[in-house]
Amino acid sequence: MRTMTEKQKTDESRKARLGAVIAAAGAPGGFRAYDRLAHTEGTDMVRRMIGTFRRAGVEEIAVITGYRAEETEKSLAKQGVVFLRCENYETAQMLDFAVMGIRYLAKTCGRFYFCPSDVPLFEEHTLRMMAGEDAPVVIPVYRGRKGHPVLINASLAGQIASYRGDRGLKGAIDAAGVPVSFVAVEDGGVLLRAREEDRFEEVAGREKPVPVHPRVKVQLVRNVPFFGPGLMNLLRQIEVLGNVREACEKTGMSYSKGWTLIRTAEKELGYVIVERSPGGKHGGSARVSSRGRALMEQYETMGRRIASFAEEEYRKIFEGE
Repeated sequence: MRTMTEKQKTDESRKARLGAVIAAAGAPGGFRAYDRLAHTEGTDMVRRMIGTFRRAGVEEIAVITGYRAEETEKSLAKQGVVFLRCENYETAQMLDFAVMGIRYLAKTCGRFYFCPSDVPLFEEHTLRMMAGEDAPVVIPVYRGRKGHPVLINASLAGQIASYRGDRGLKGAIDAAGVPVSFVAVEDGGVLLRAREEDRFEEVAGREKPVPVHPRVKVQLVRNVPFFGPGLMNLLRQIEVLGNVREACEKTGMSYSKGWTLIRTAEKELGYVIVERSPGGKHGGSARVSSRGRALMEQYETMGRRIASFAEEEYRKIFEGE
């Protein structure tokens, strides 16, 4: 019986992992739309989107920032997401934001949702329905109208990035010539944008409030807590970028804090989780060790099981199911 190589295991893990890209950089993507609303902060809505994606099983989330980037990144720093800053957000198009996120997540995820930040009221159930479809592209449809987010297979990353037409993400998907699954949903949130004329604030507050739900933070502890969501997110980015400093920047973490987390974990574990080659202005290269990757996979598996158990227990205890 043939056993899987480490690379094959990594590839299989990547294919099963869901990601999400939230475009919160400027006018395309609607982040500036929140400035026109009296009682709604854009970062609160992005935080809501992150929570909905997480509850639906999304493990890696990239937030594209630009307009009010530092404020946004600081506000969301503890959400366990990656920040990809678009410096030319004033002139960039929605497709540019999609390409930034897709290129990044294609290295670690098999599929990813893409959504502009001004469409934050979609529901967890909708995401799960979409994830159950076996198609290269999945689009939710409410009462005959196509909405967001769009679920895209990582295999299309290159084709979408190379599209040079003028029809945006839709044109890139059409040009790829792949089957598209249109999923009928009973979720008006896939269409509702952050606009006064759409009664956005009223719907968000009264008709589609954030549901009460359990959230469990899993930590590994020996003498002190040494492995949790923050270090897990940092290690994922080191795997992608090959550099600790860049990984810290992408996760909104200081370089010194990043190294403190790594060294504390290595001290408690008694082995190296990040192998480094010092040198250069960026602090040299780095990669997660084989034992570090095994630990990440085990932590990820445990996290999924605990989250599922917590959800089941919540329904039993709080909802009487």
